[in-house]
Amino acid sequence: MLLKIGELASRTGLTIRTLHHYDKIGLLKPSVRSDAGYRLYDSADVKRLHGIQALRRLDLSLAEVAGLVNAENADLQSIIEQQISSLNQQISQSMALRERLQELSGLLKTNHEPSLEYWLSTLEMMSLFGKYFSQEEIASMREHSSQNKGGIDSKMQPLIKKTRILLDQKVPHDDPQAKQVAKSWVHTMSELMPDARLLTKFSLMHKQEPSLQSLSGVDDEMIDYITRASIELRYDIYCKYLSKEELQYFRPSFAKNAETWSKIFAELQQKMVSNFPVDHPETQALLLQWRVLFMEAWGNQPATMLKVRAIHEKEPDLAKGGGMTPSLMMYARQGLALLEQNAPVGAKKKE
Repeated sequence: MLLKIGELASRTGLTIRTLHHYDKIGLLKPSVRSDAGYRLYDSADVKRLHGIQALRRLDLSLAEVAGLVNAENADLQSIIEQQISSLNQQISQSMALRERLQELSGLLKTNHEPSLEYWLSTLEMMSLFGKYFSQEEIASMREHSSQNKGGIDSKMQPLIKKTRILLDQKVPHDDPQAKQVAKSWVHTMSELMPDARLLTKFSLMHKQEPSLQSLSGVDDEMIDYITRASIELRYDIYCKYLSKEELQYFRPSFAKNAETWSKIFAELQQKMVSNFPVDHPETQALLLQWRVLFMEAWGNQPATMLKVRAIHEKEPDLAKGGGMTPSLMMYARQGLALLEQNAPVGAKKKE
């Protein structure tokens, strides 16, 4: 039995154009040509086409299909595993989309007459978060938002507006108003993002995404303002215990190294949750960076550094704002103690 291309297309549900394409790429060539040049397909061709259609239902590419139907010993196990992996990825993407739509639905229900601008800005914010955070991390942030009765946007917007007013009025970052806003900012972020890794990613996202700065109202100028006001907050606490001479290095050191401190905290957090022992070389390398920055901030004066450690025991607010949790502080102190024990004798005397 020989079938013309139109008859084969009709029986298989494919288009003539598709069969022409299969012929062109060598996937299915008709075994016979009539005297008039018409394509004629025999039973072997029809059988091959049914195999092609079956493989296409597995969402394989034409190249993968060709490789299978032409191979004598096809690696079917590998193909199946690849398809399972592809389906798992599609399922994950579908679940993420469902969560995004559910969150949008909830936002729309709470805002009775949402504008298109509000809807689109919310969608864009979600997309940006998905670019920087895993689904597990987003779920963690949602949980903290729920526990604190409000999301990042609802908690932070009043503070952002206050900060913008201070900036517009050119209020210095060491003014009491600026320090009060910075205090609320630091405490709020500590509640919403207690994990140093999330806080670091959030800062990176703001720095690298101009559209997010536009949507949130938090630009580089505002971040620098809050950072400097936060340093003044800490300075005021240290002033209760230390002299001006002991504090002379603090401001410039922390202004220069604020971002580095945050990065160290985030990387140490990852080591801790990954169960790295405090004596692991990678952990010790991070703590060495910590120690160098700490020494710089206090002028490499051992007596002052001992005072500062005691101050941190009395003033828990000093740990807020950078993702420094009690468990992370304990992990760091254990590692730092070990680092100091192993420091060369000459280095200890130099301190």
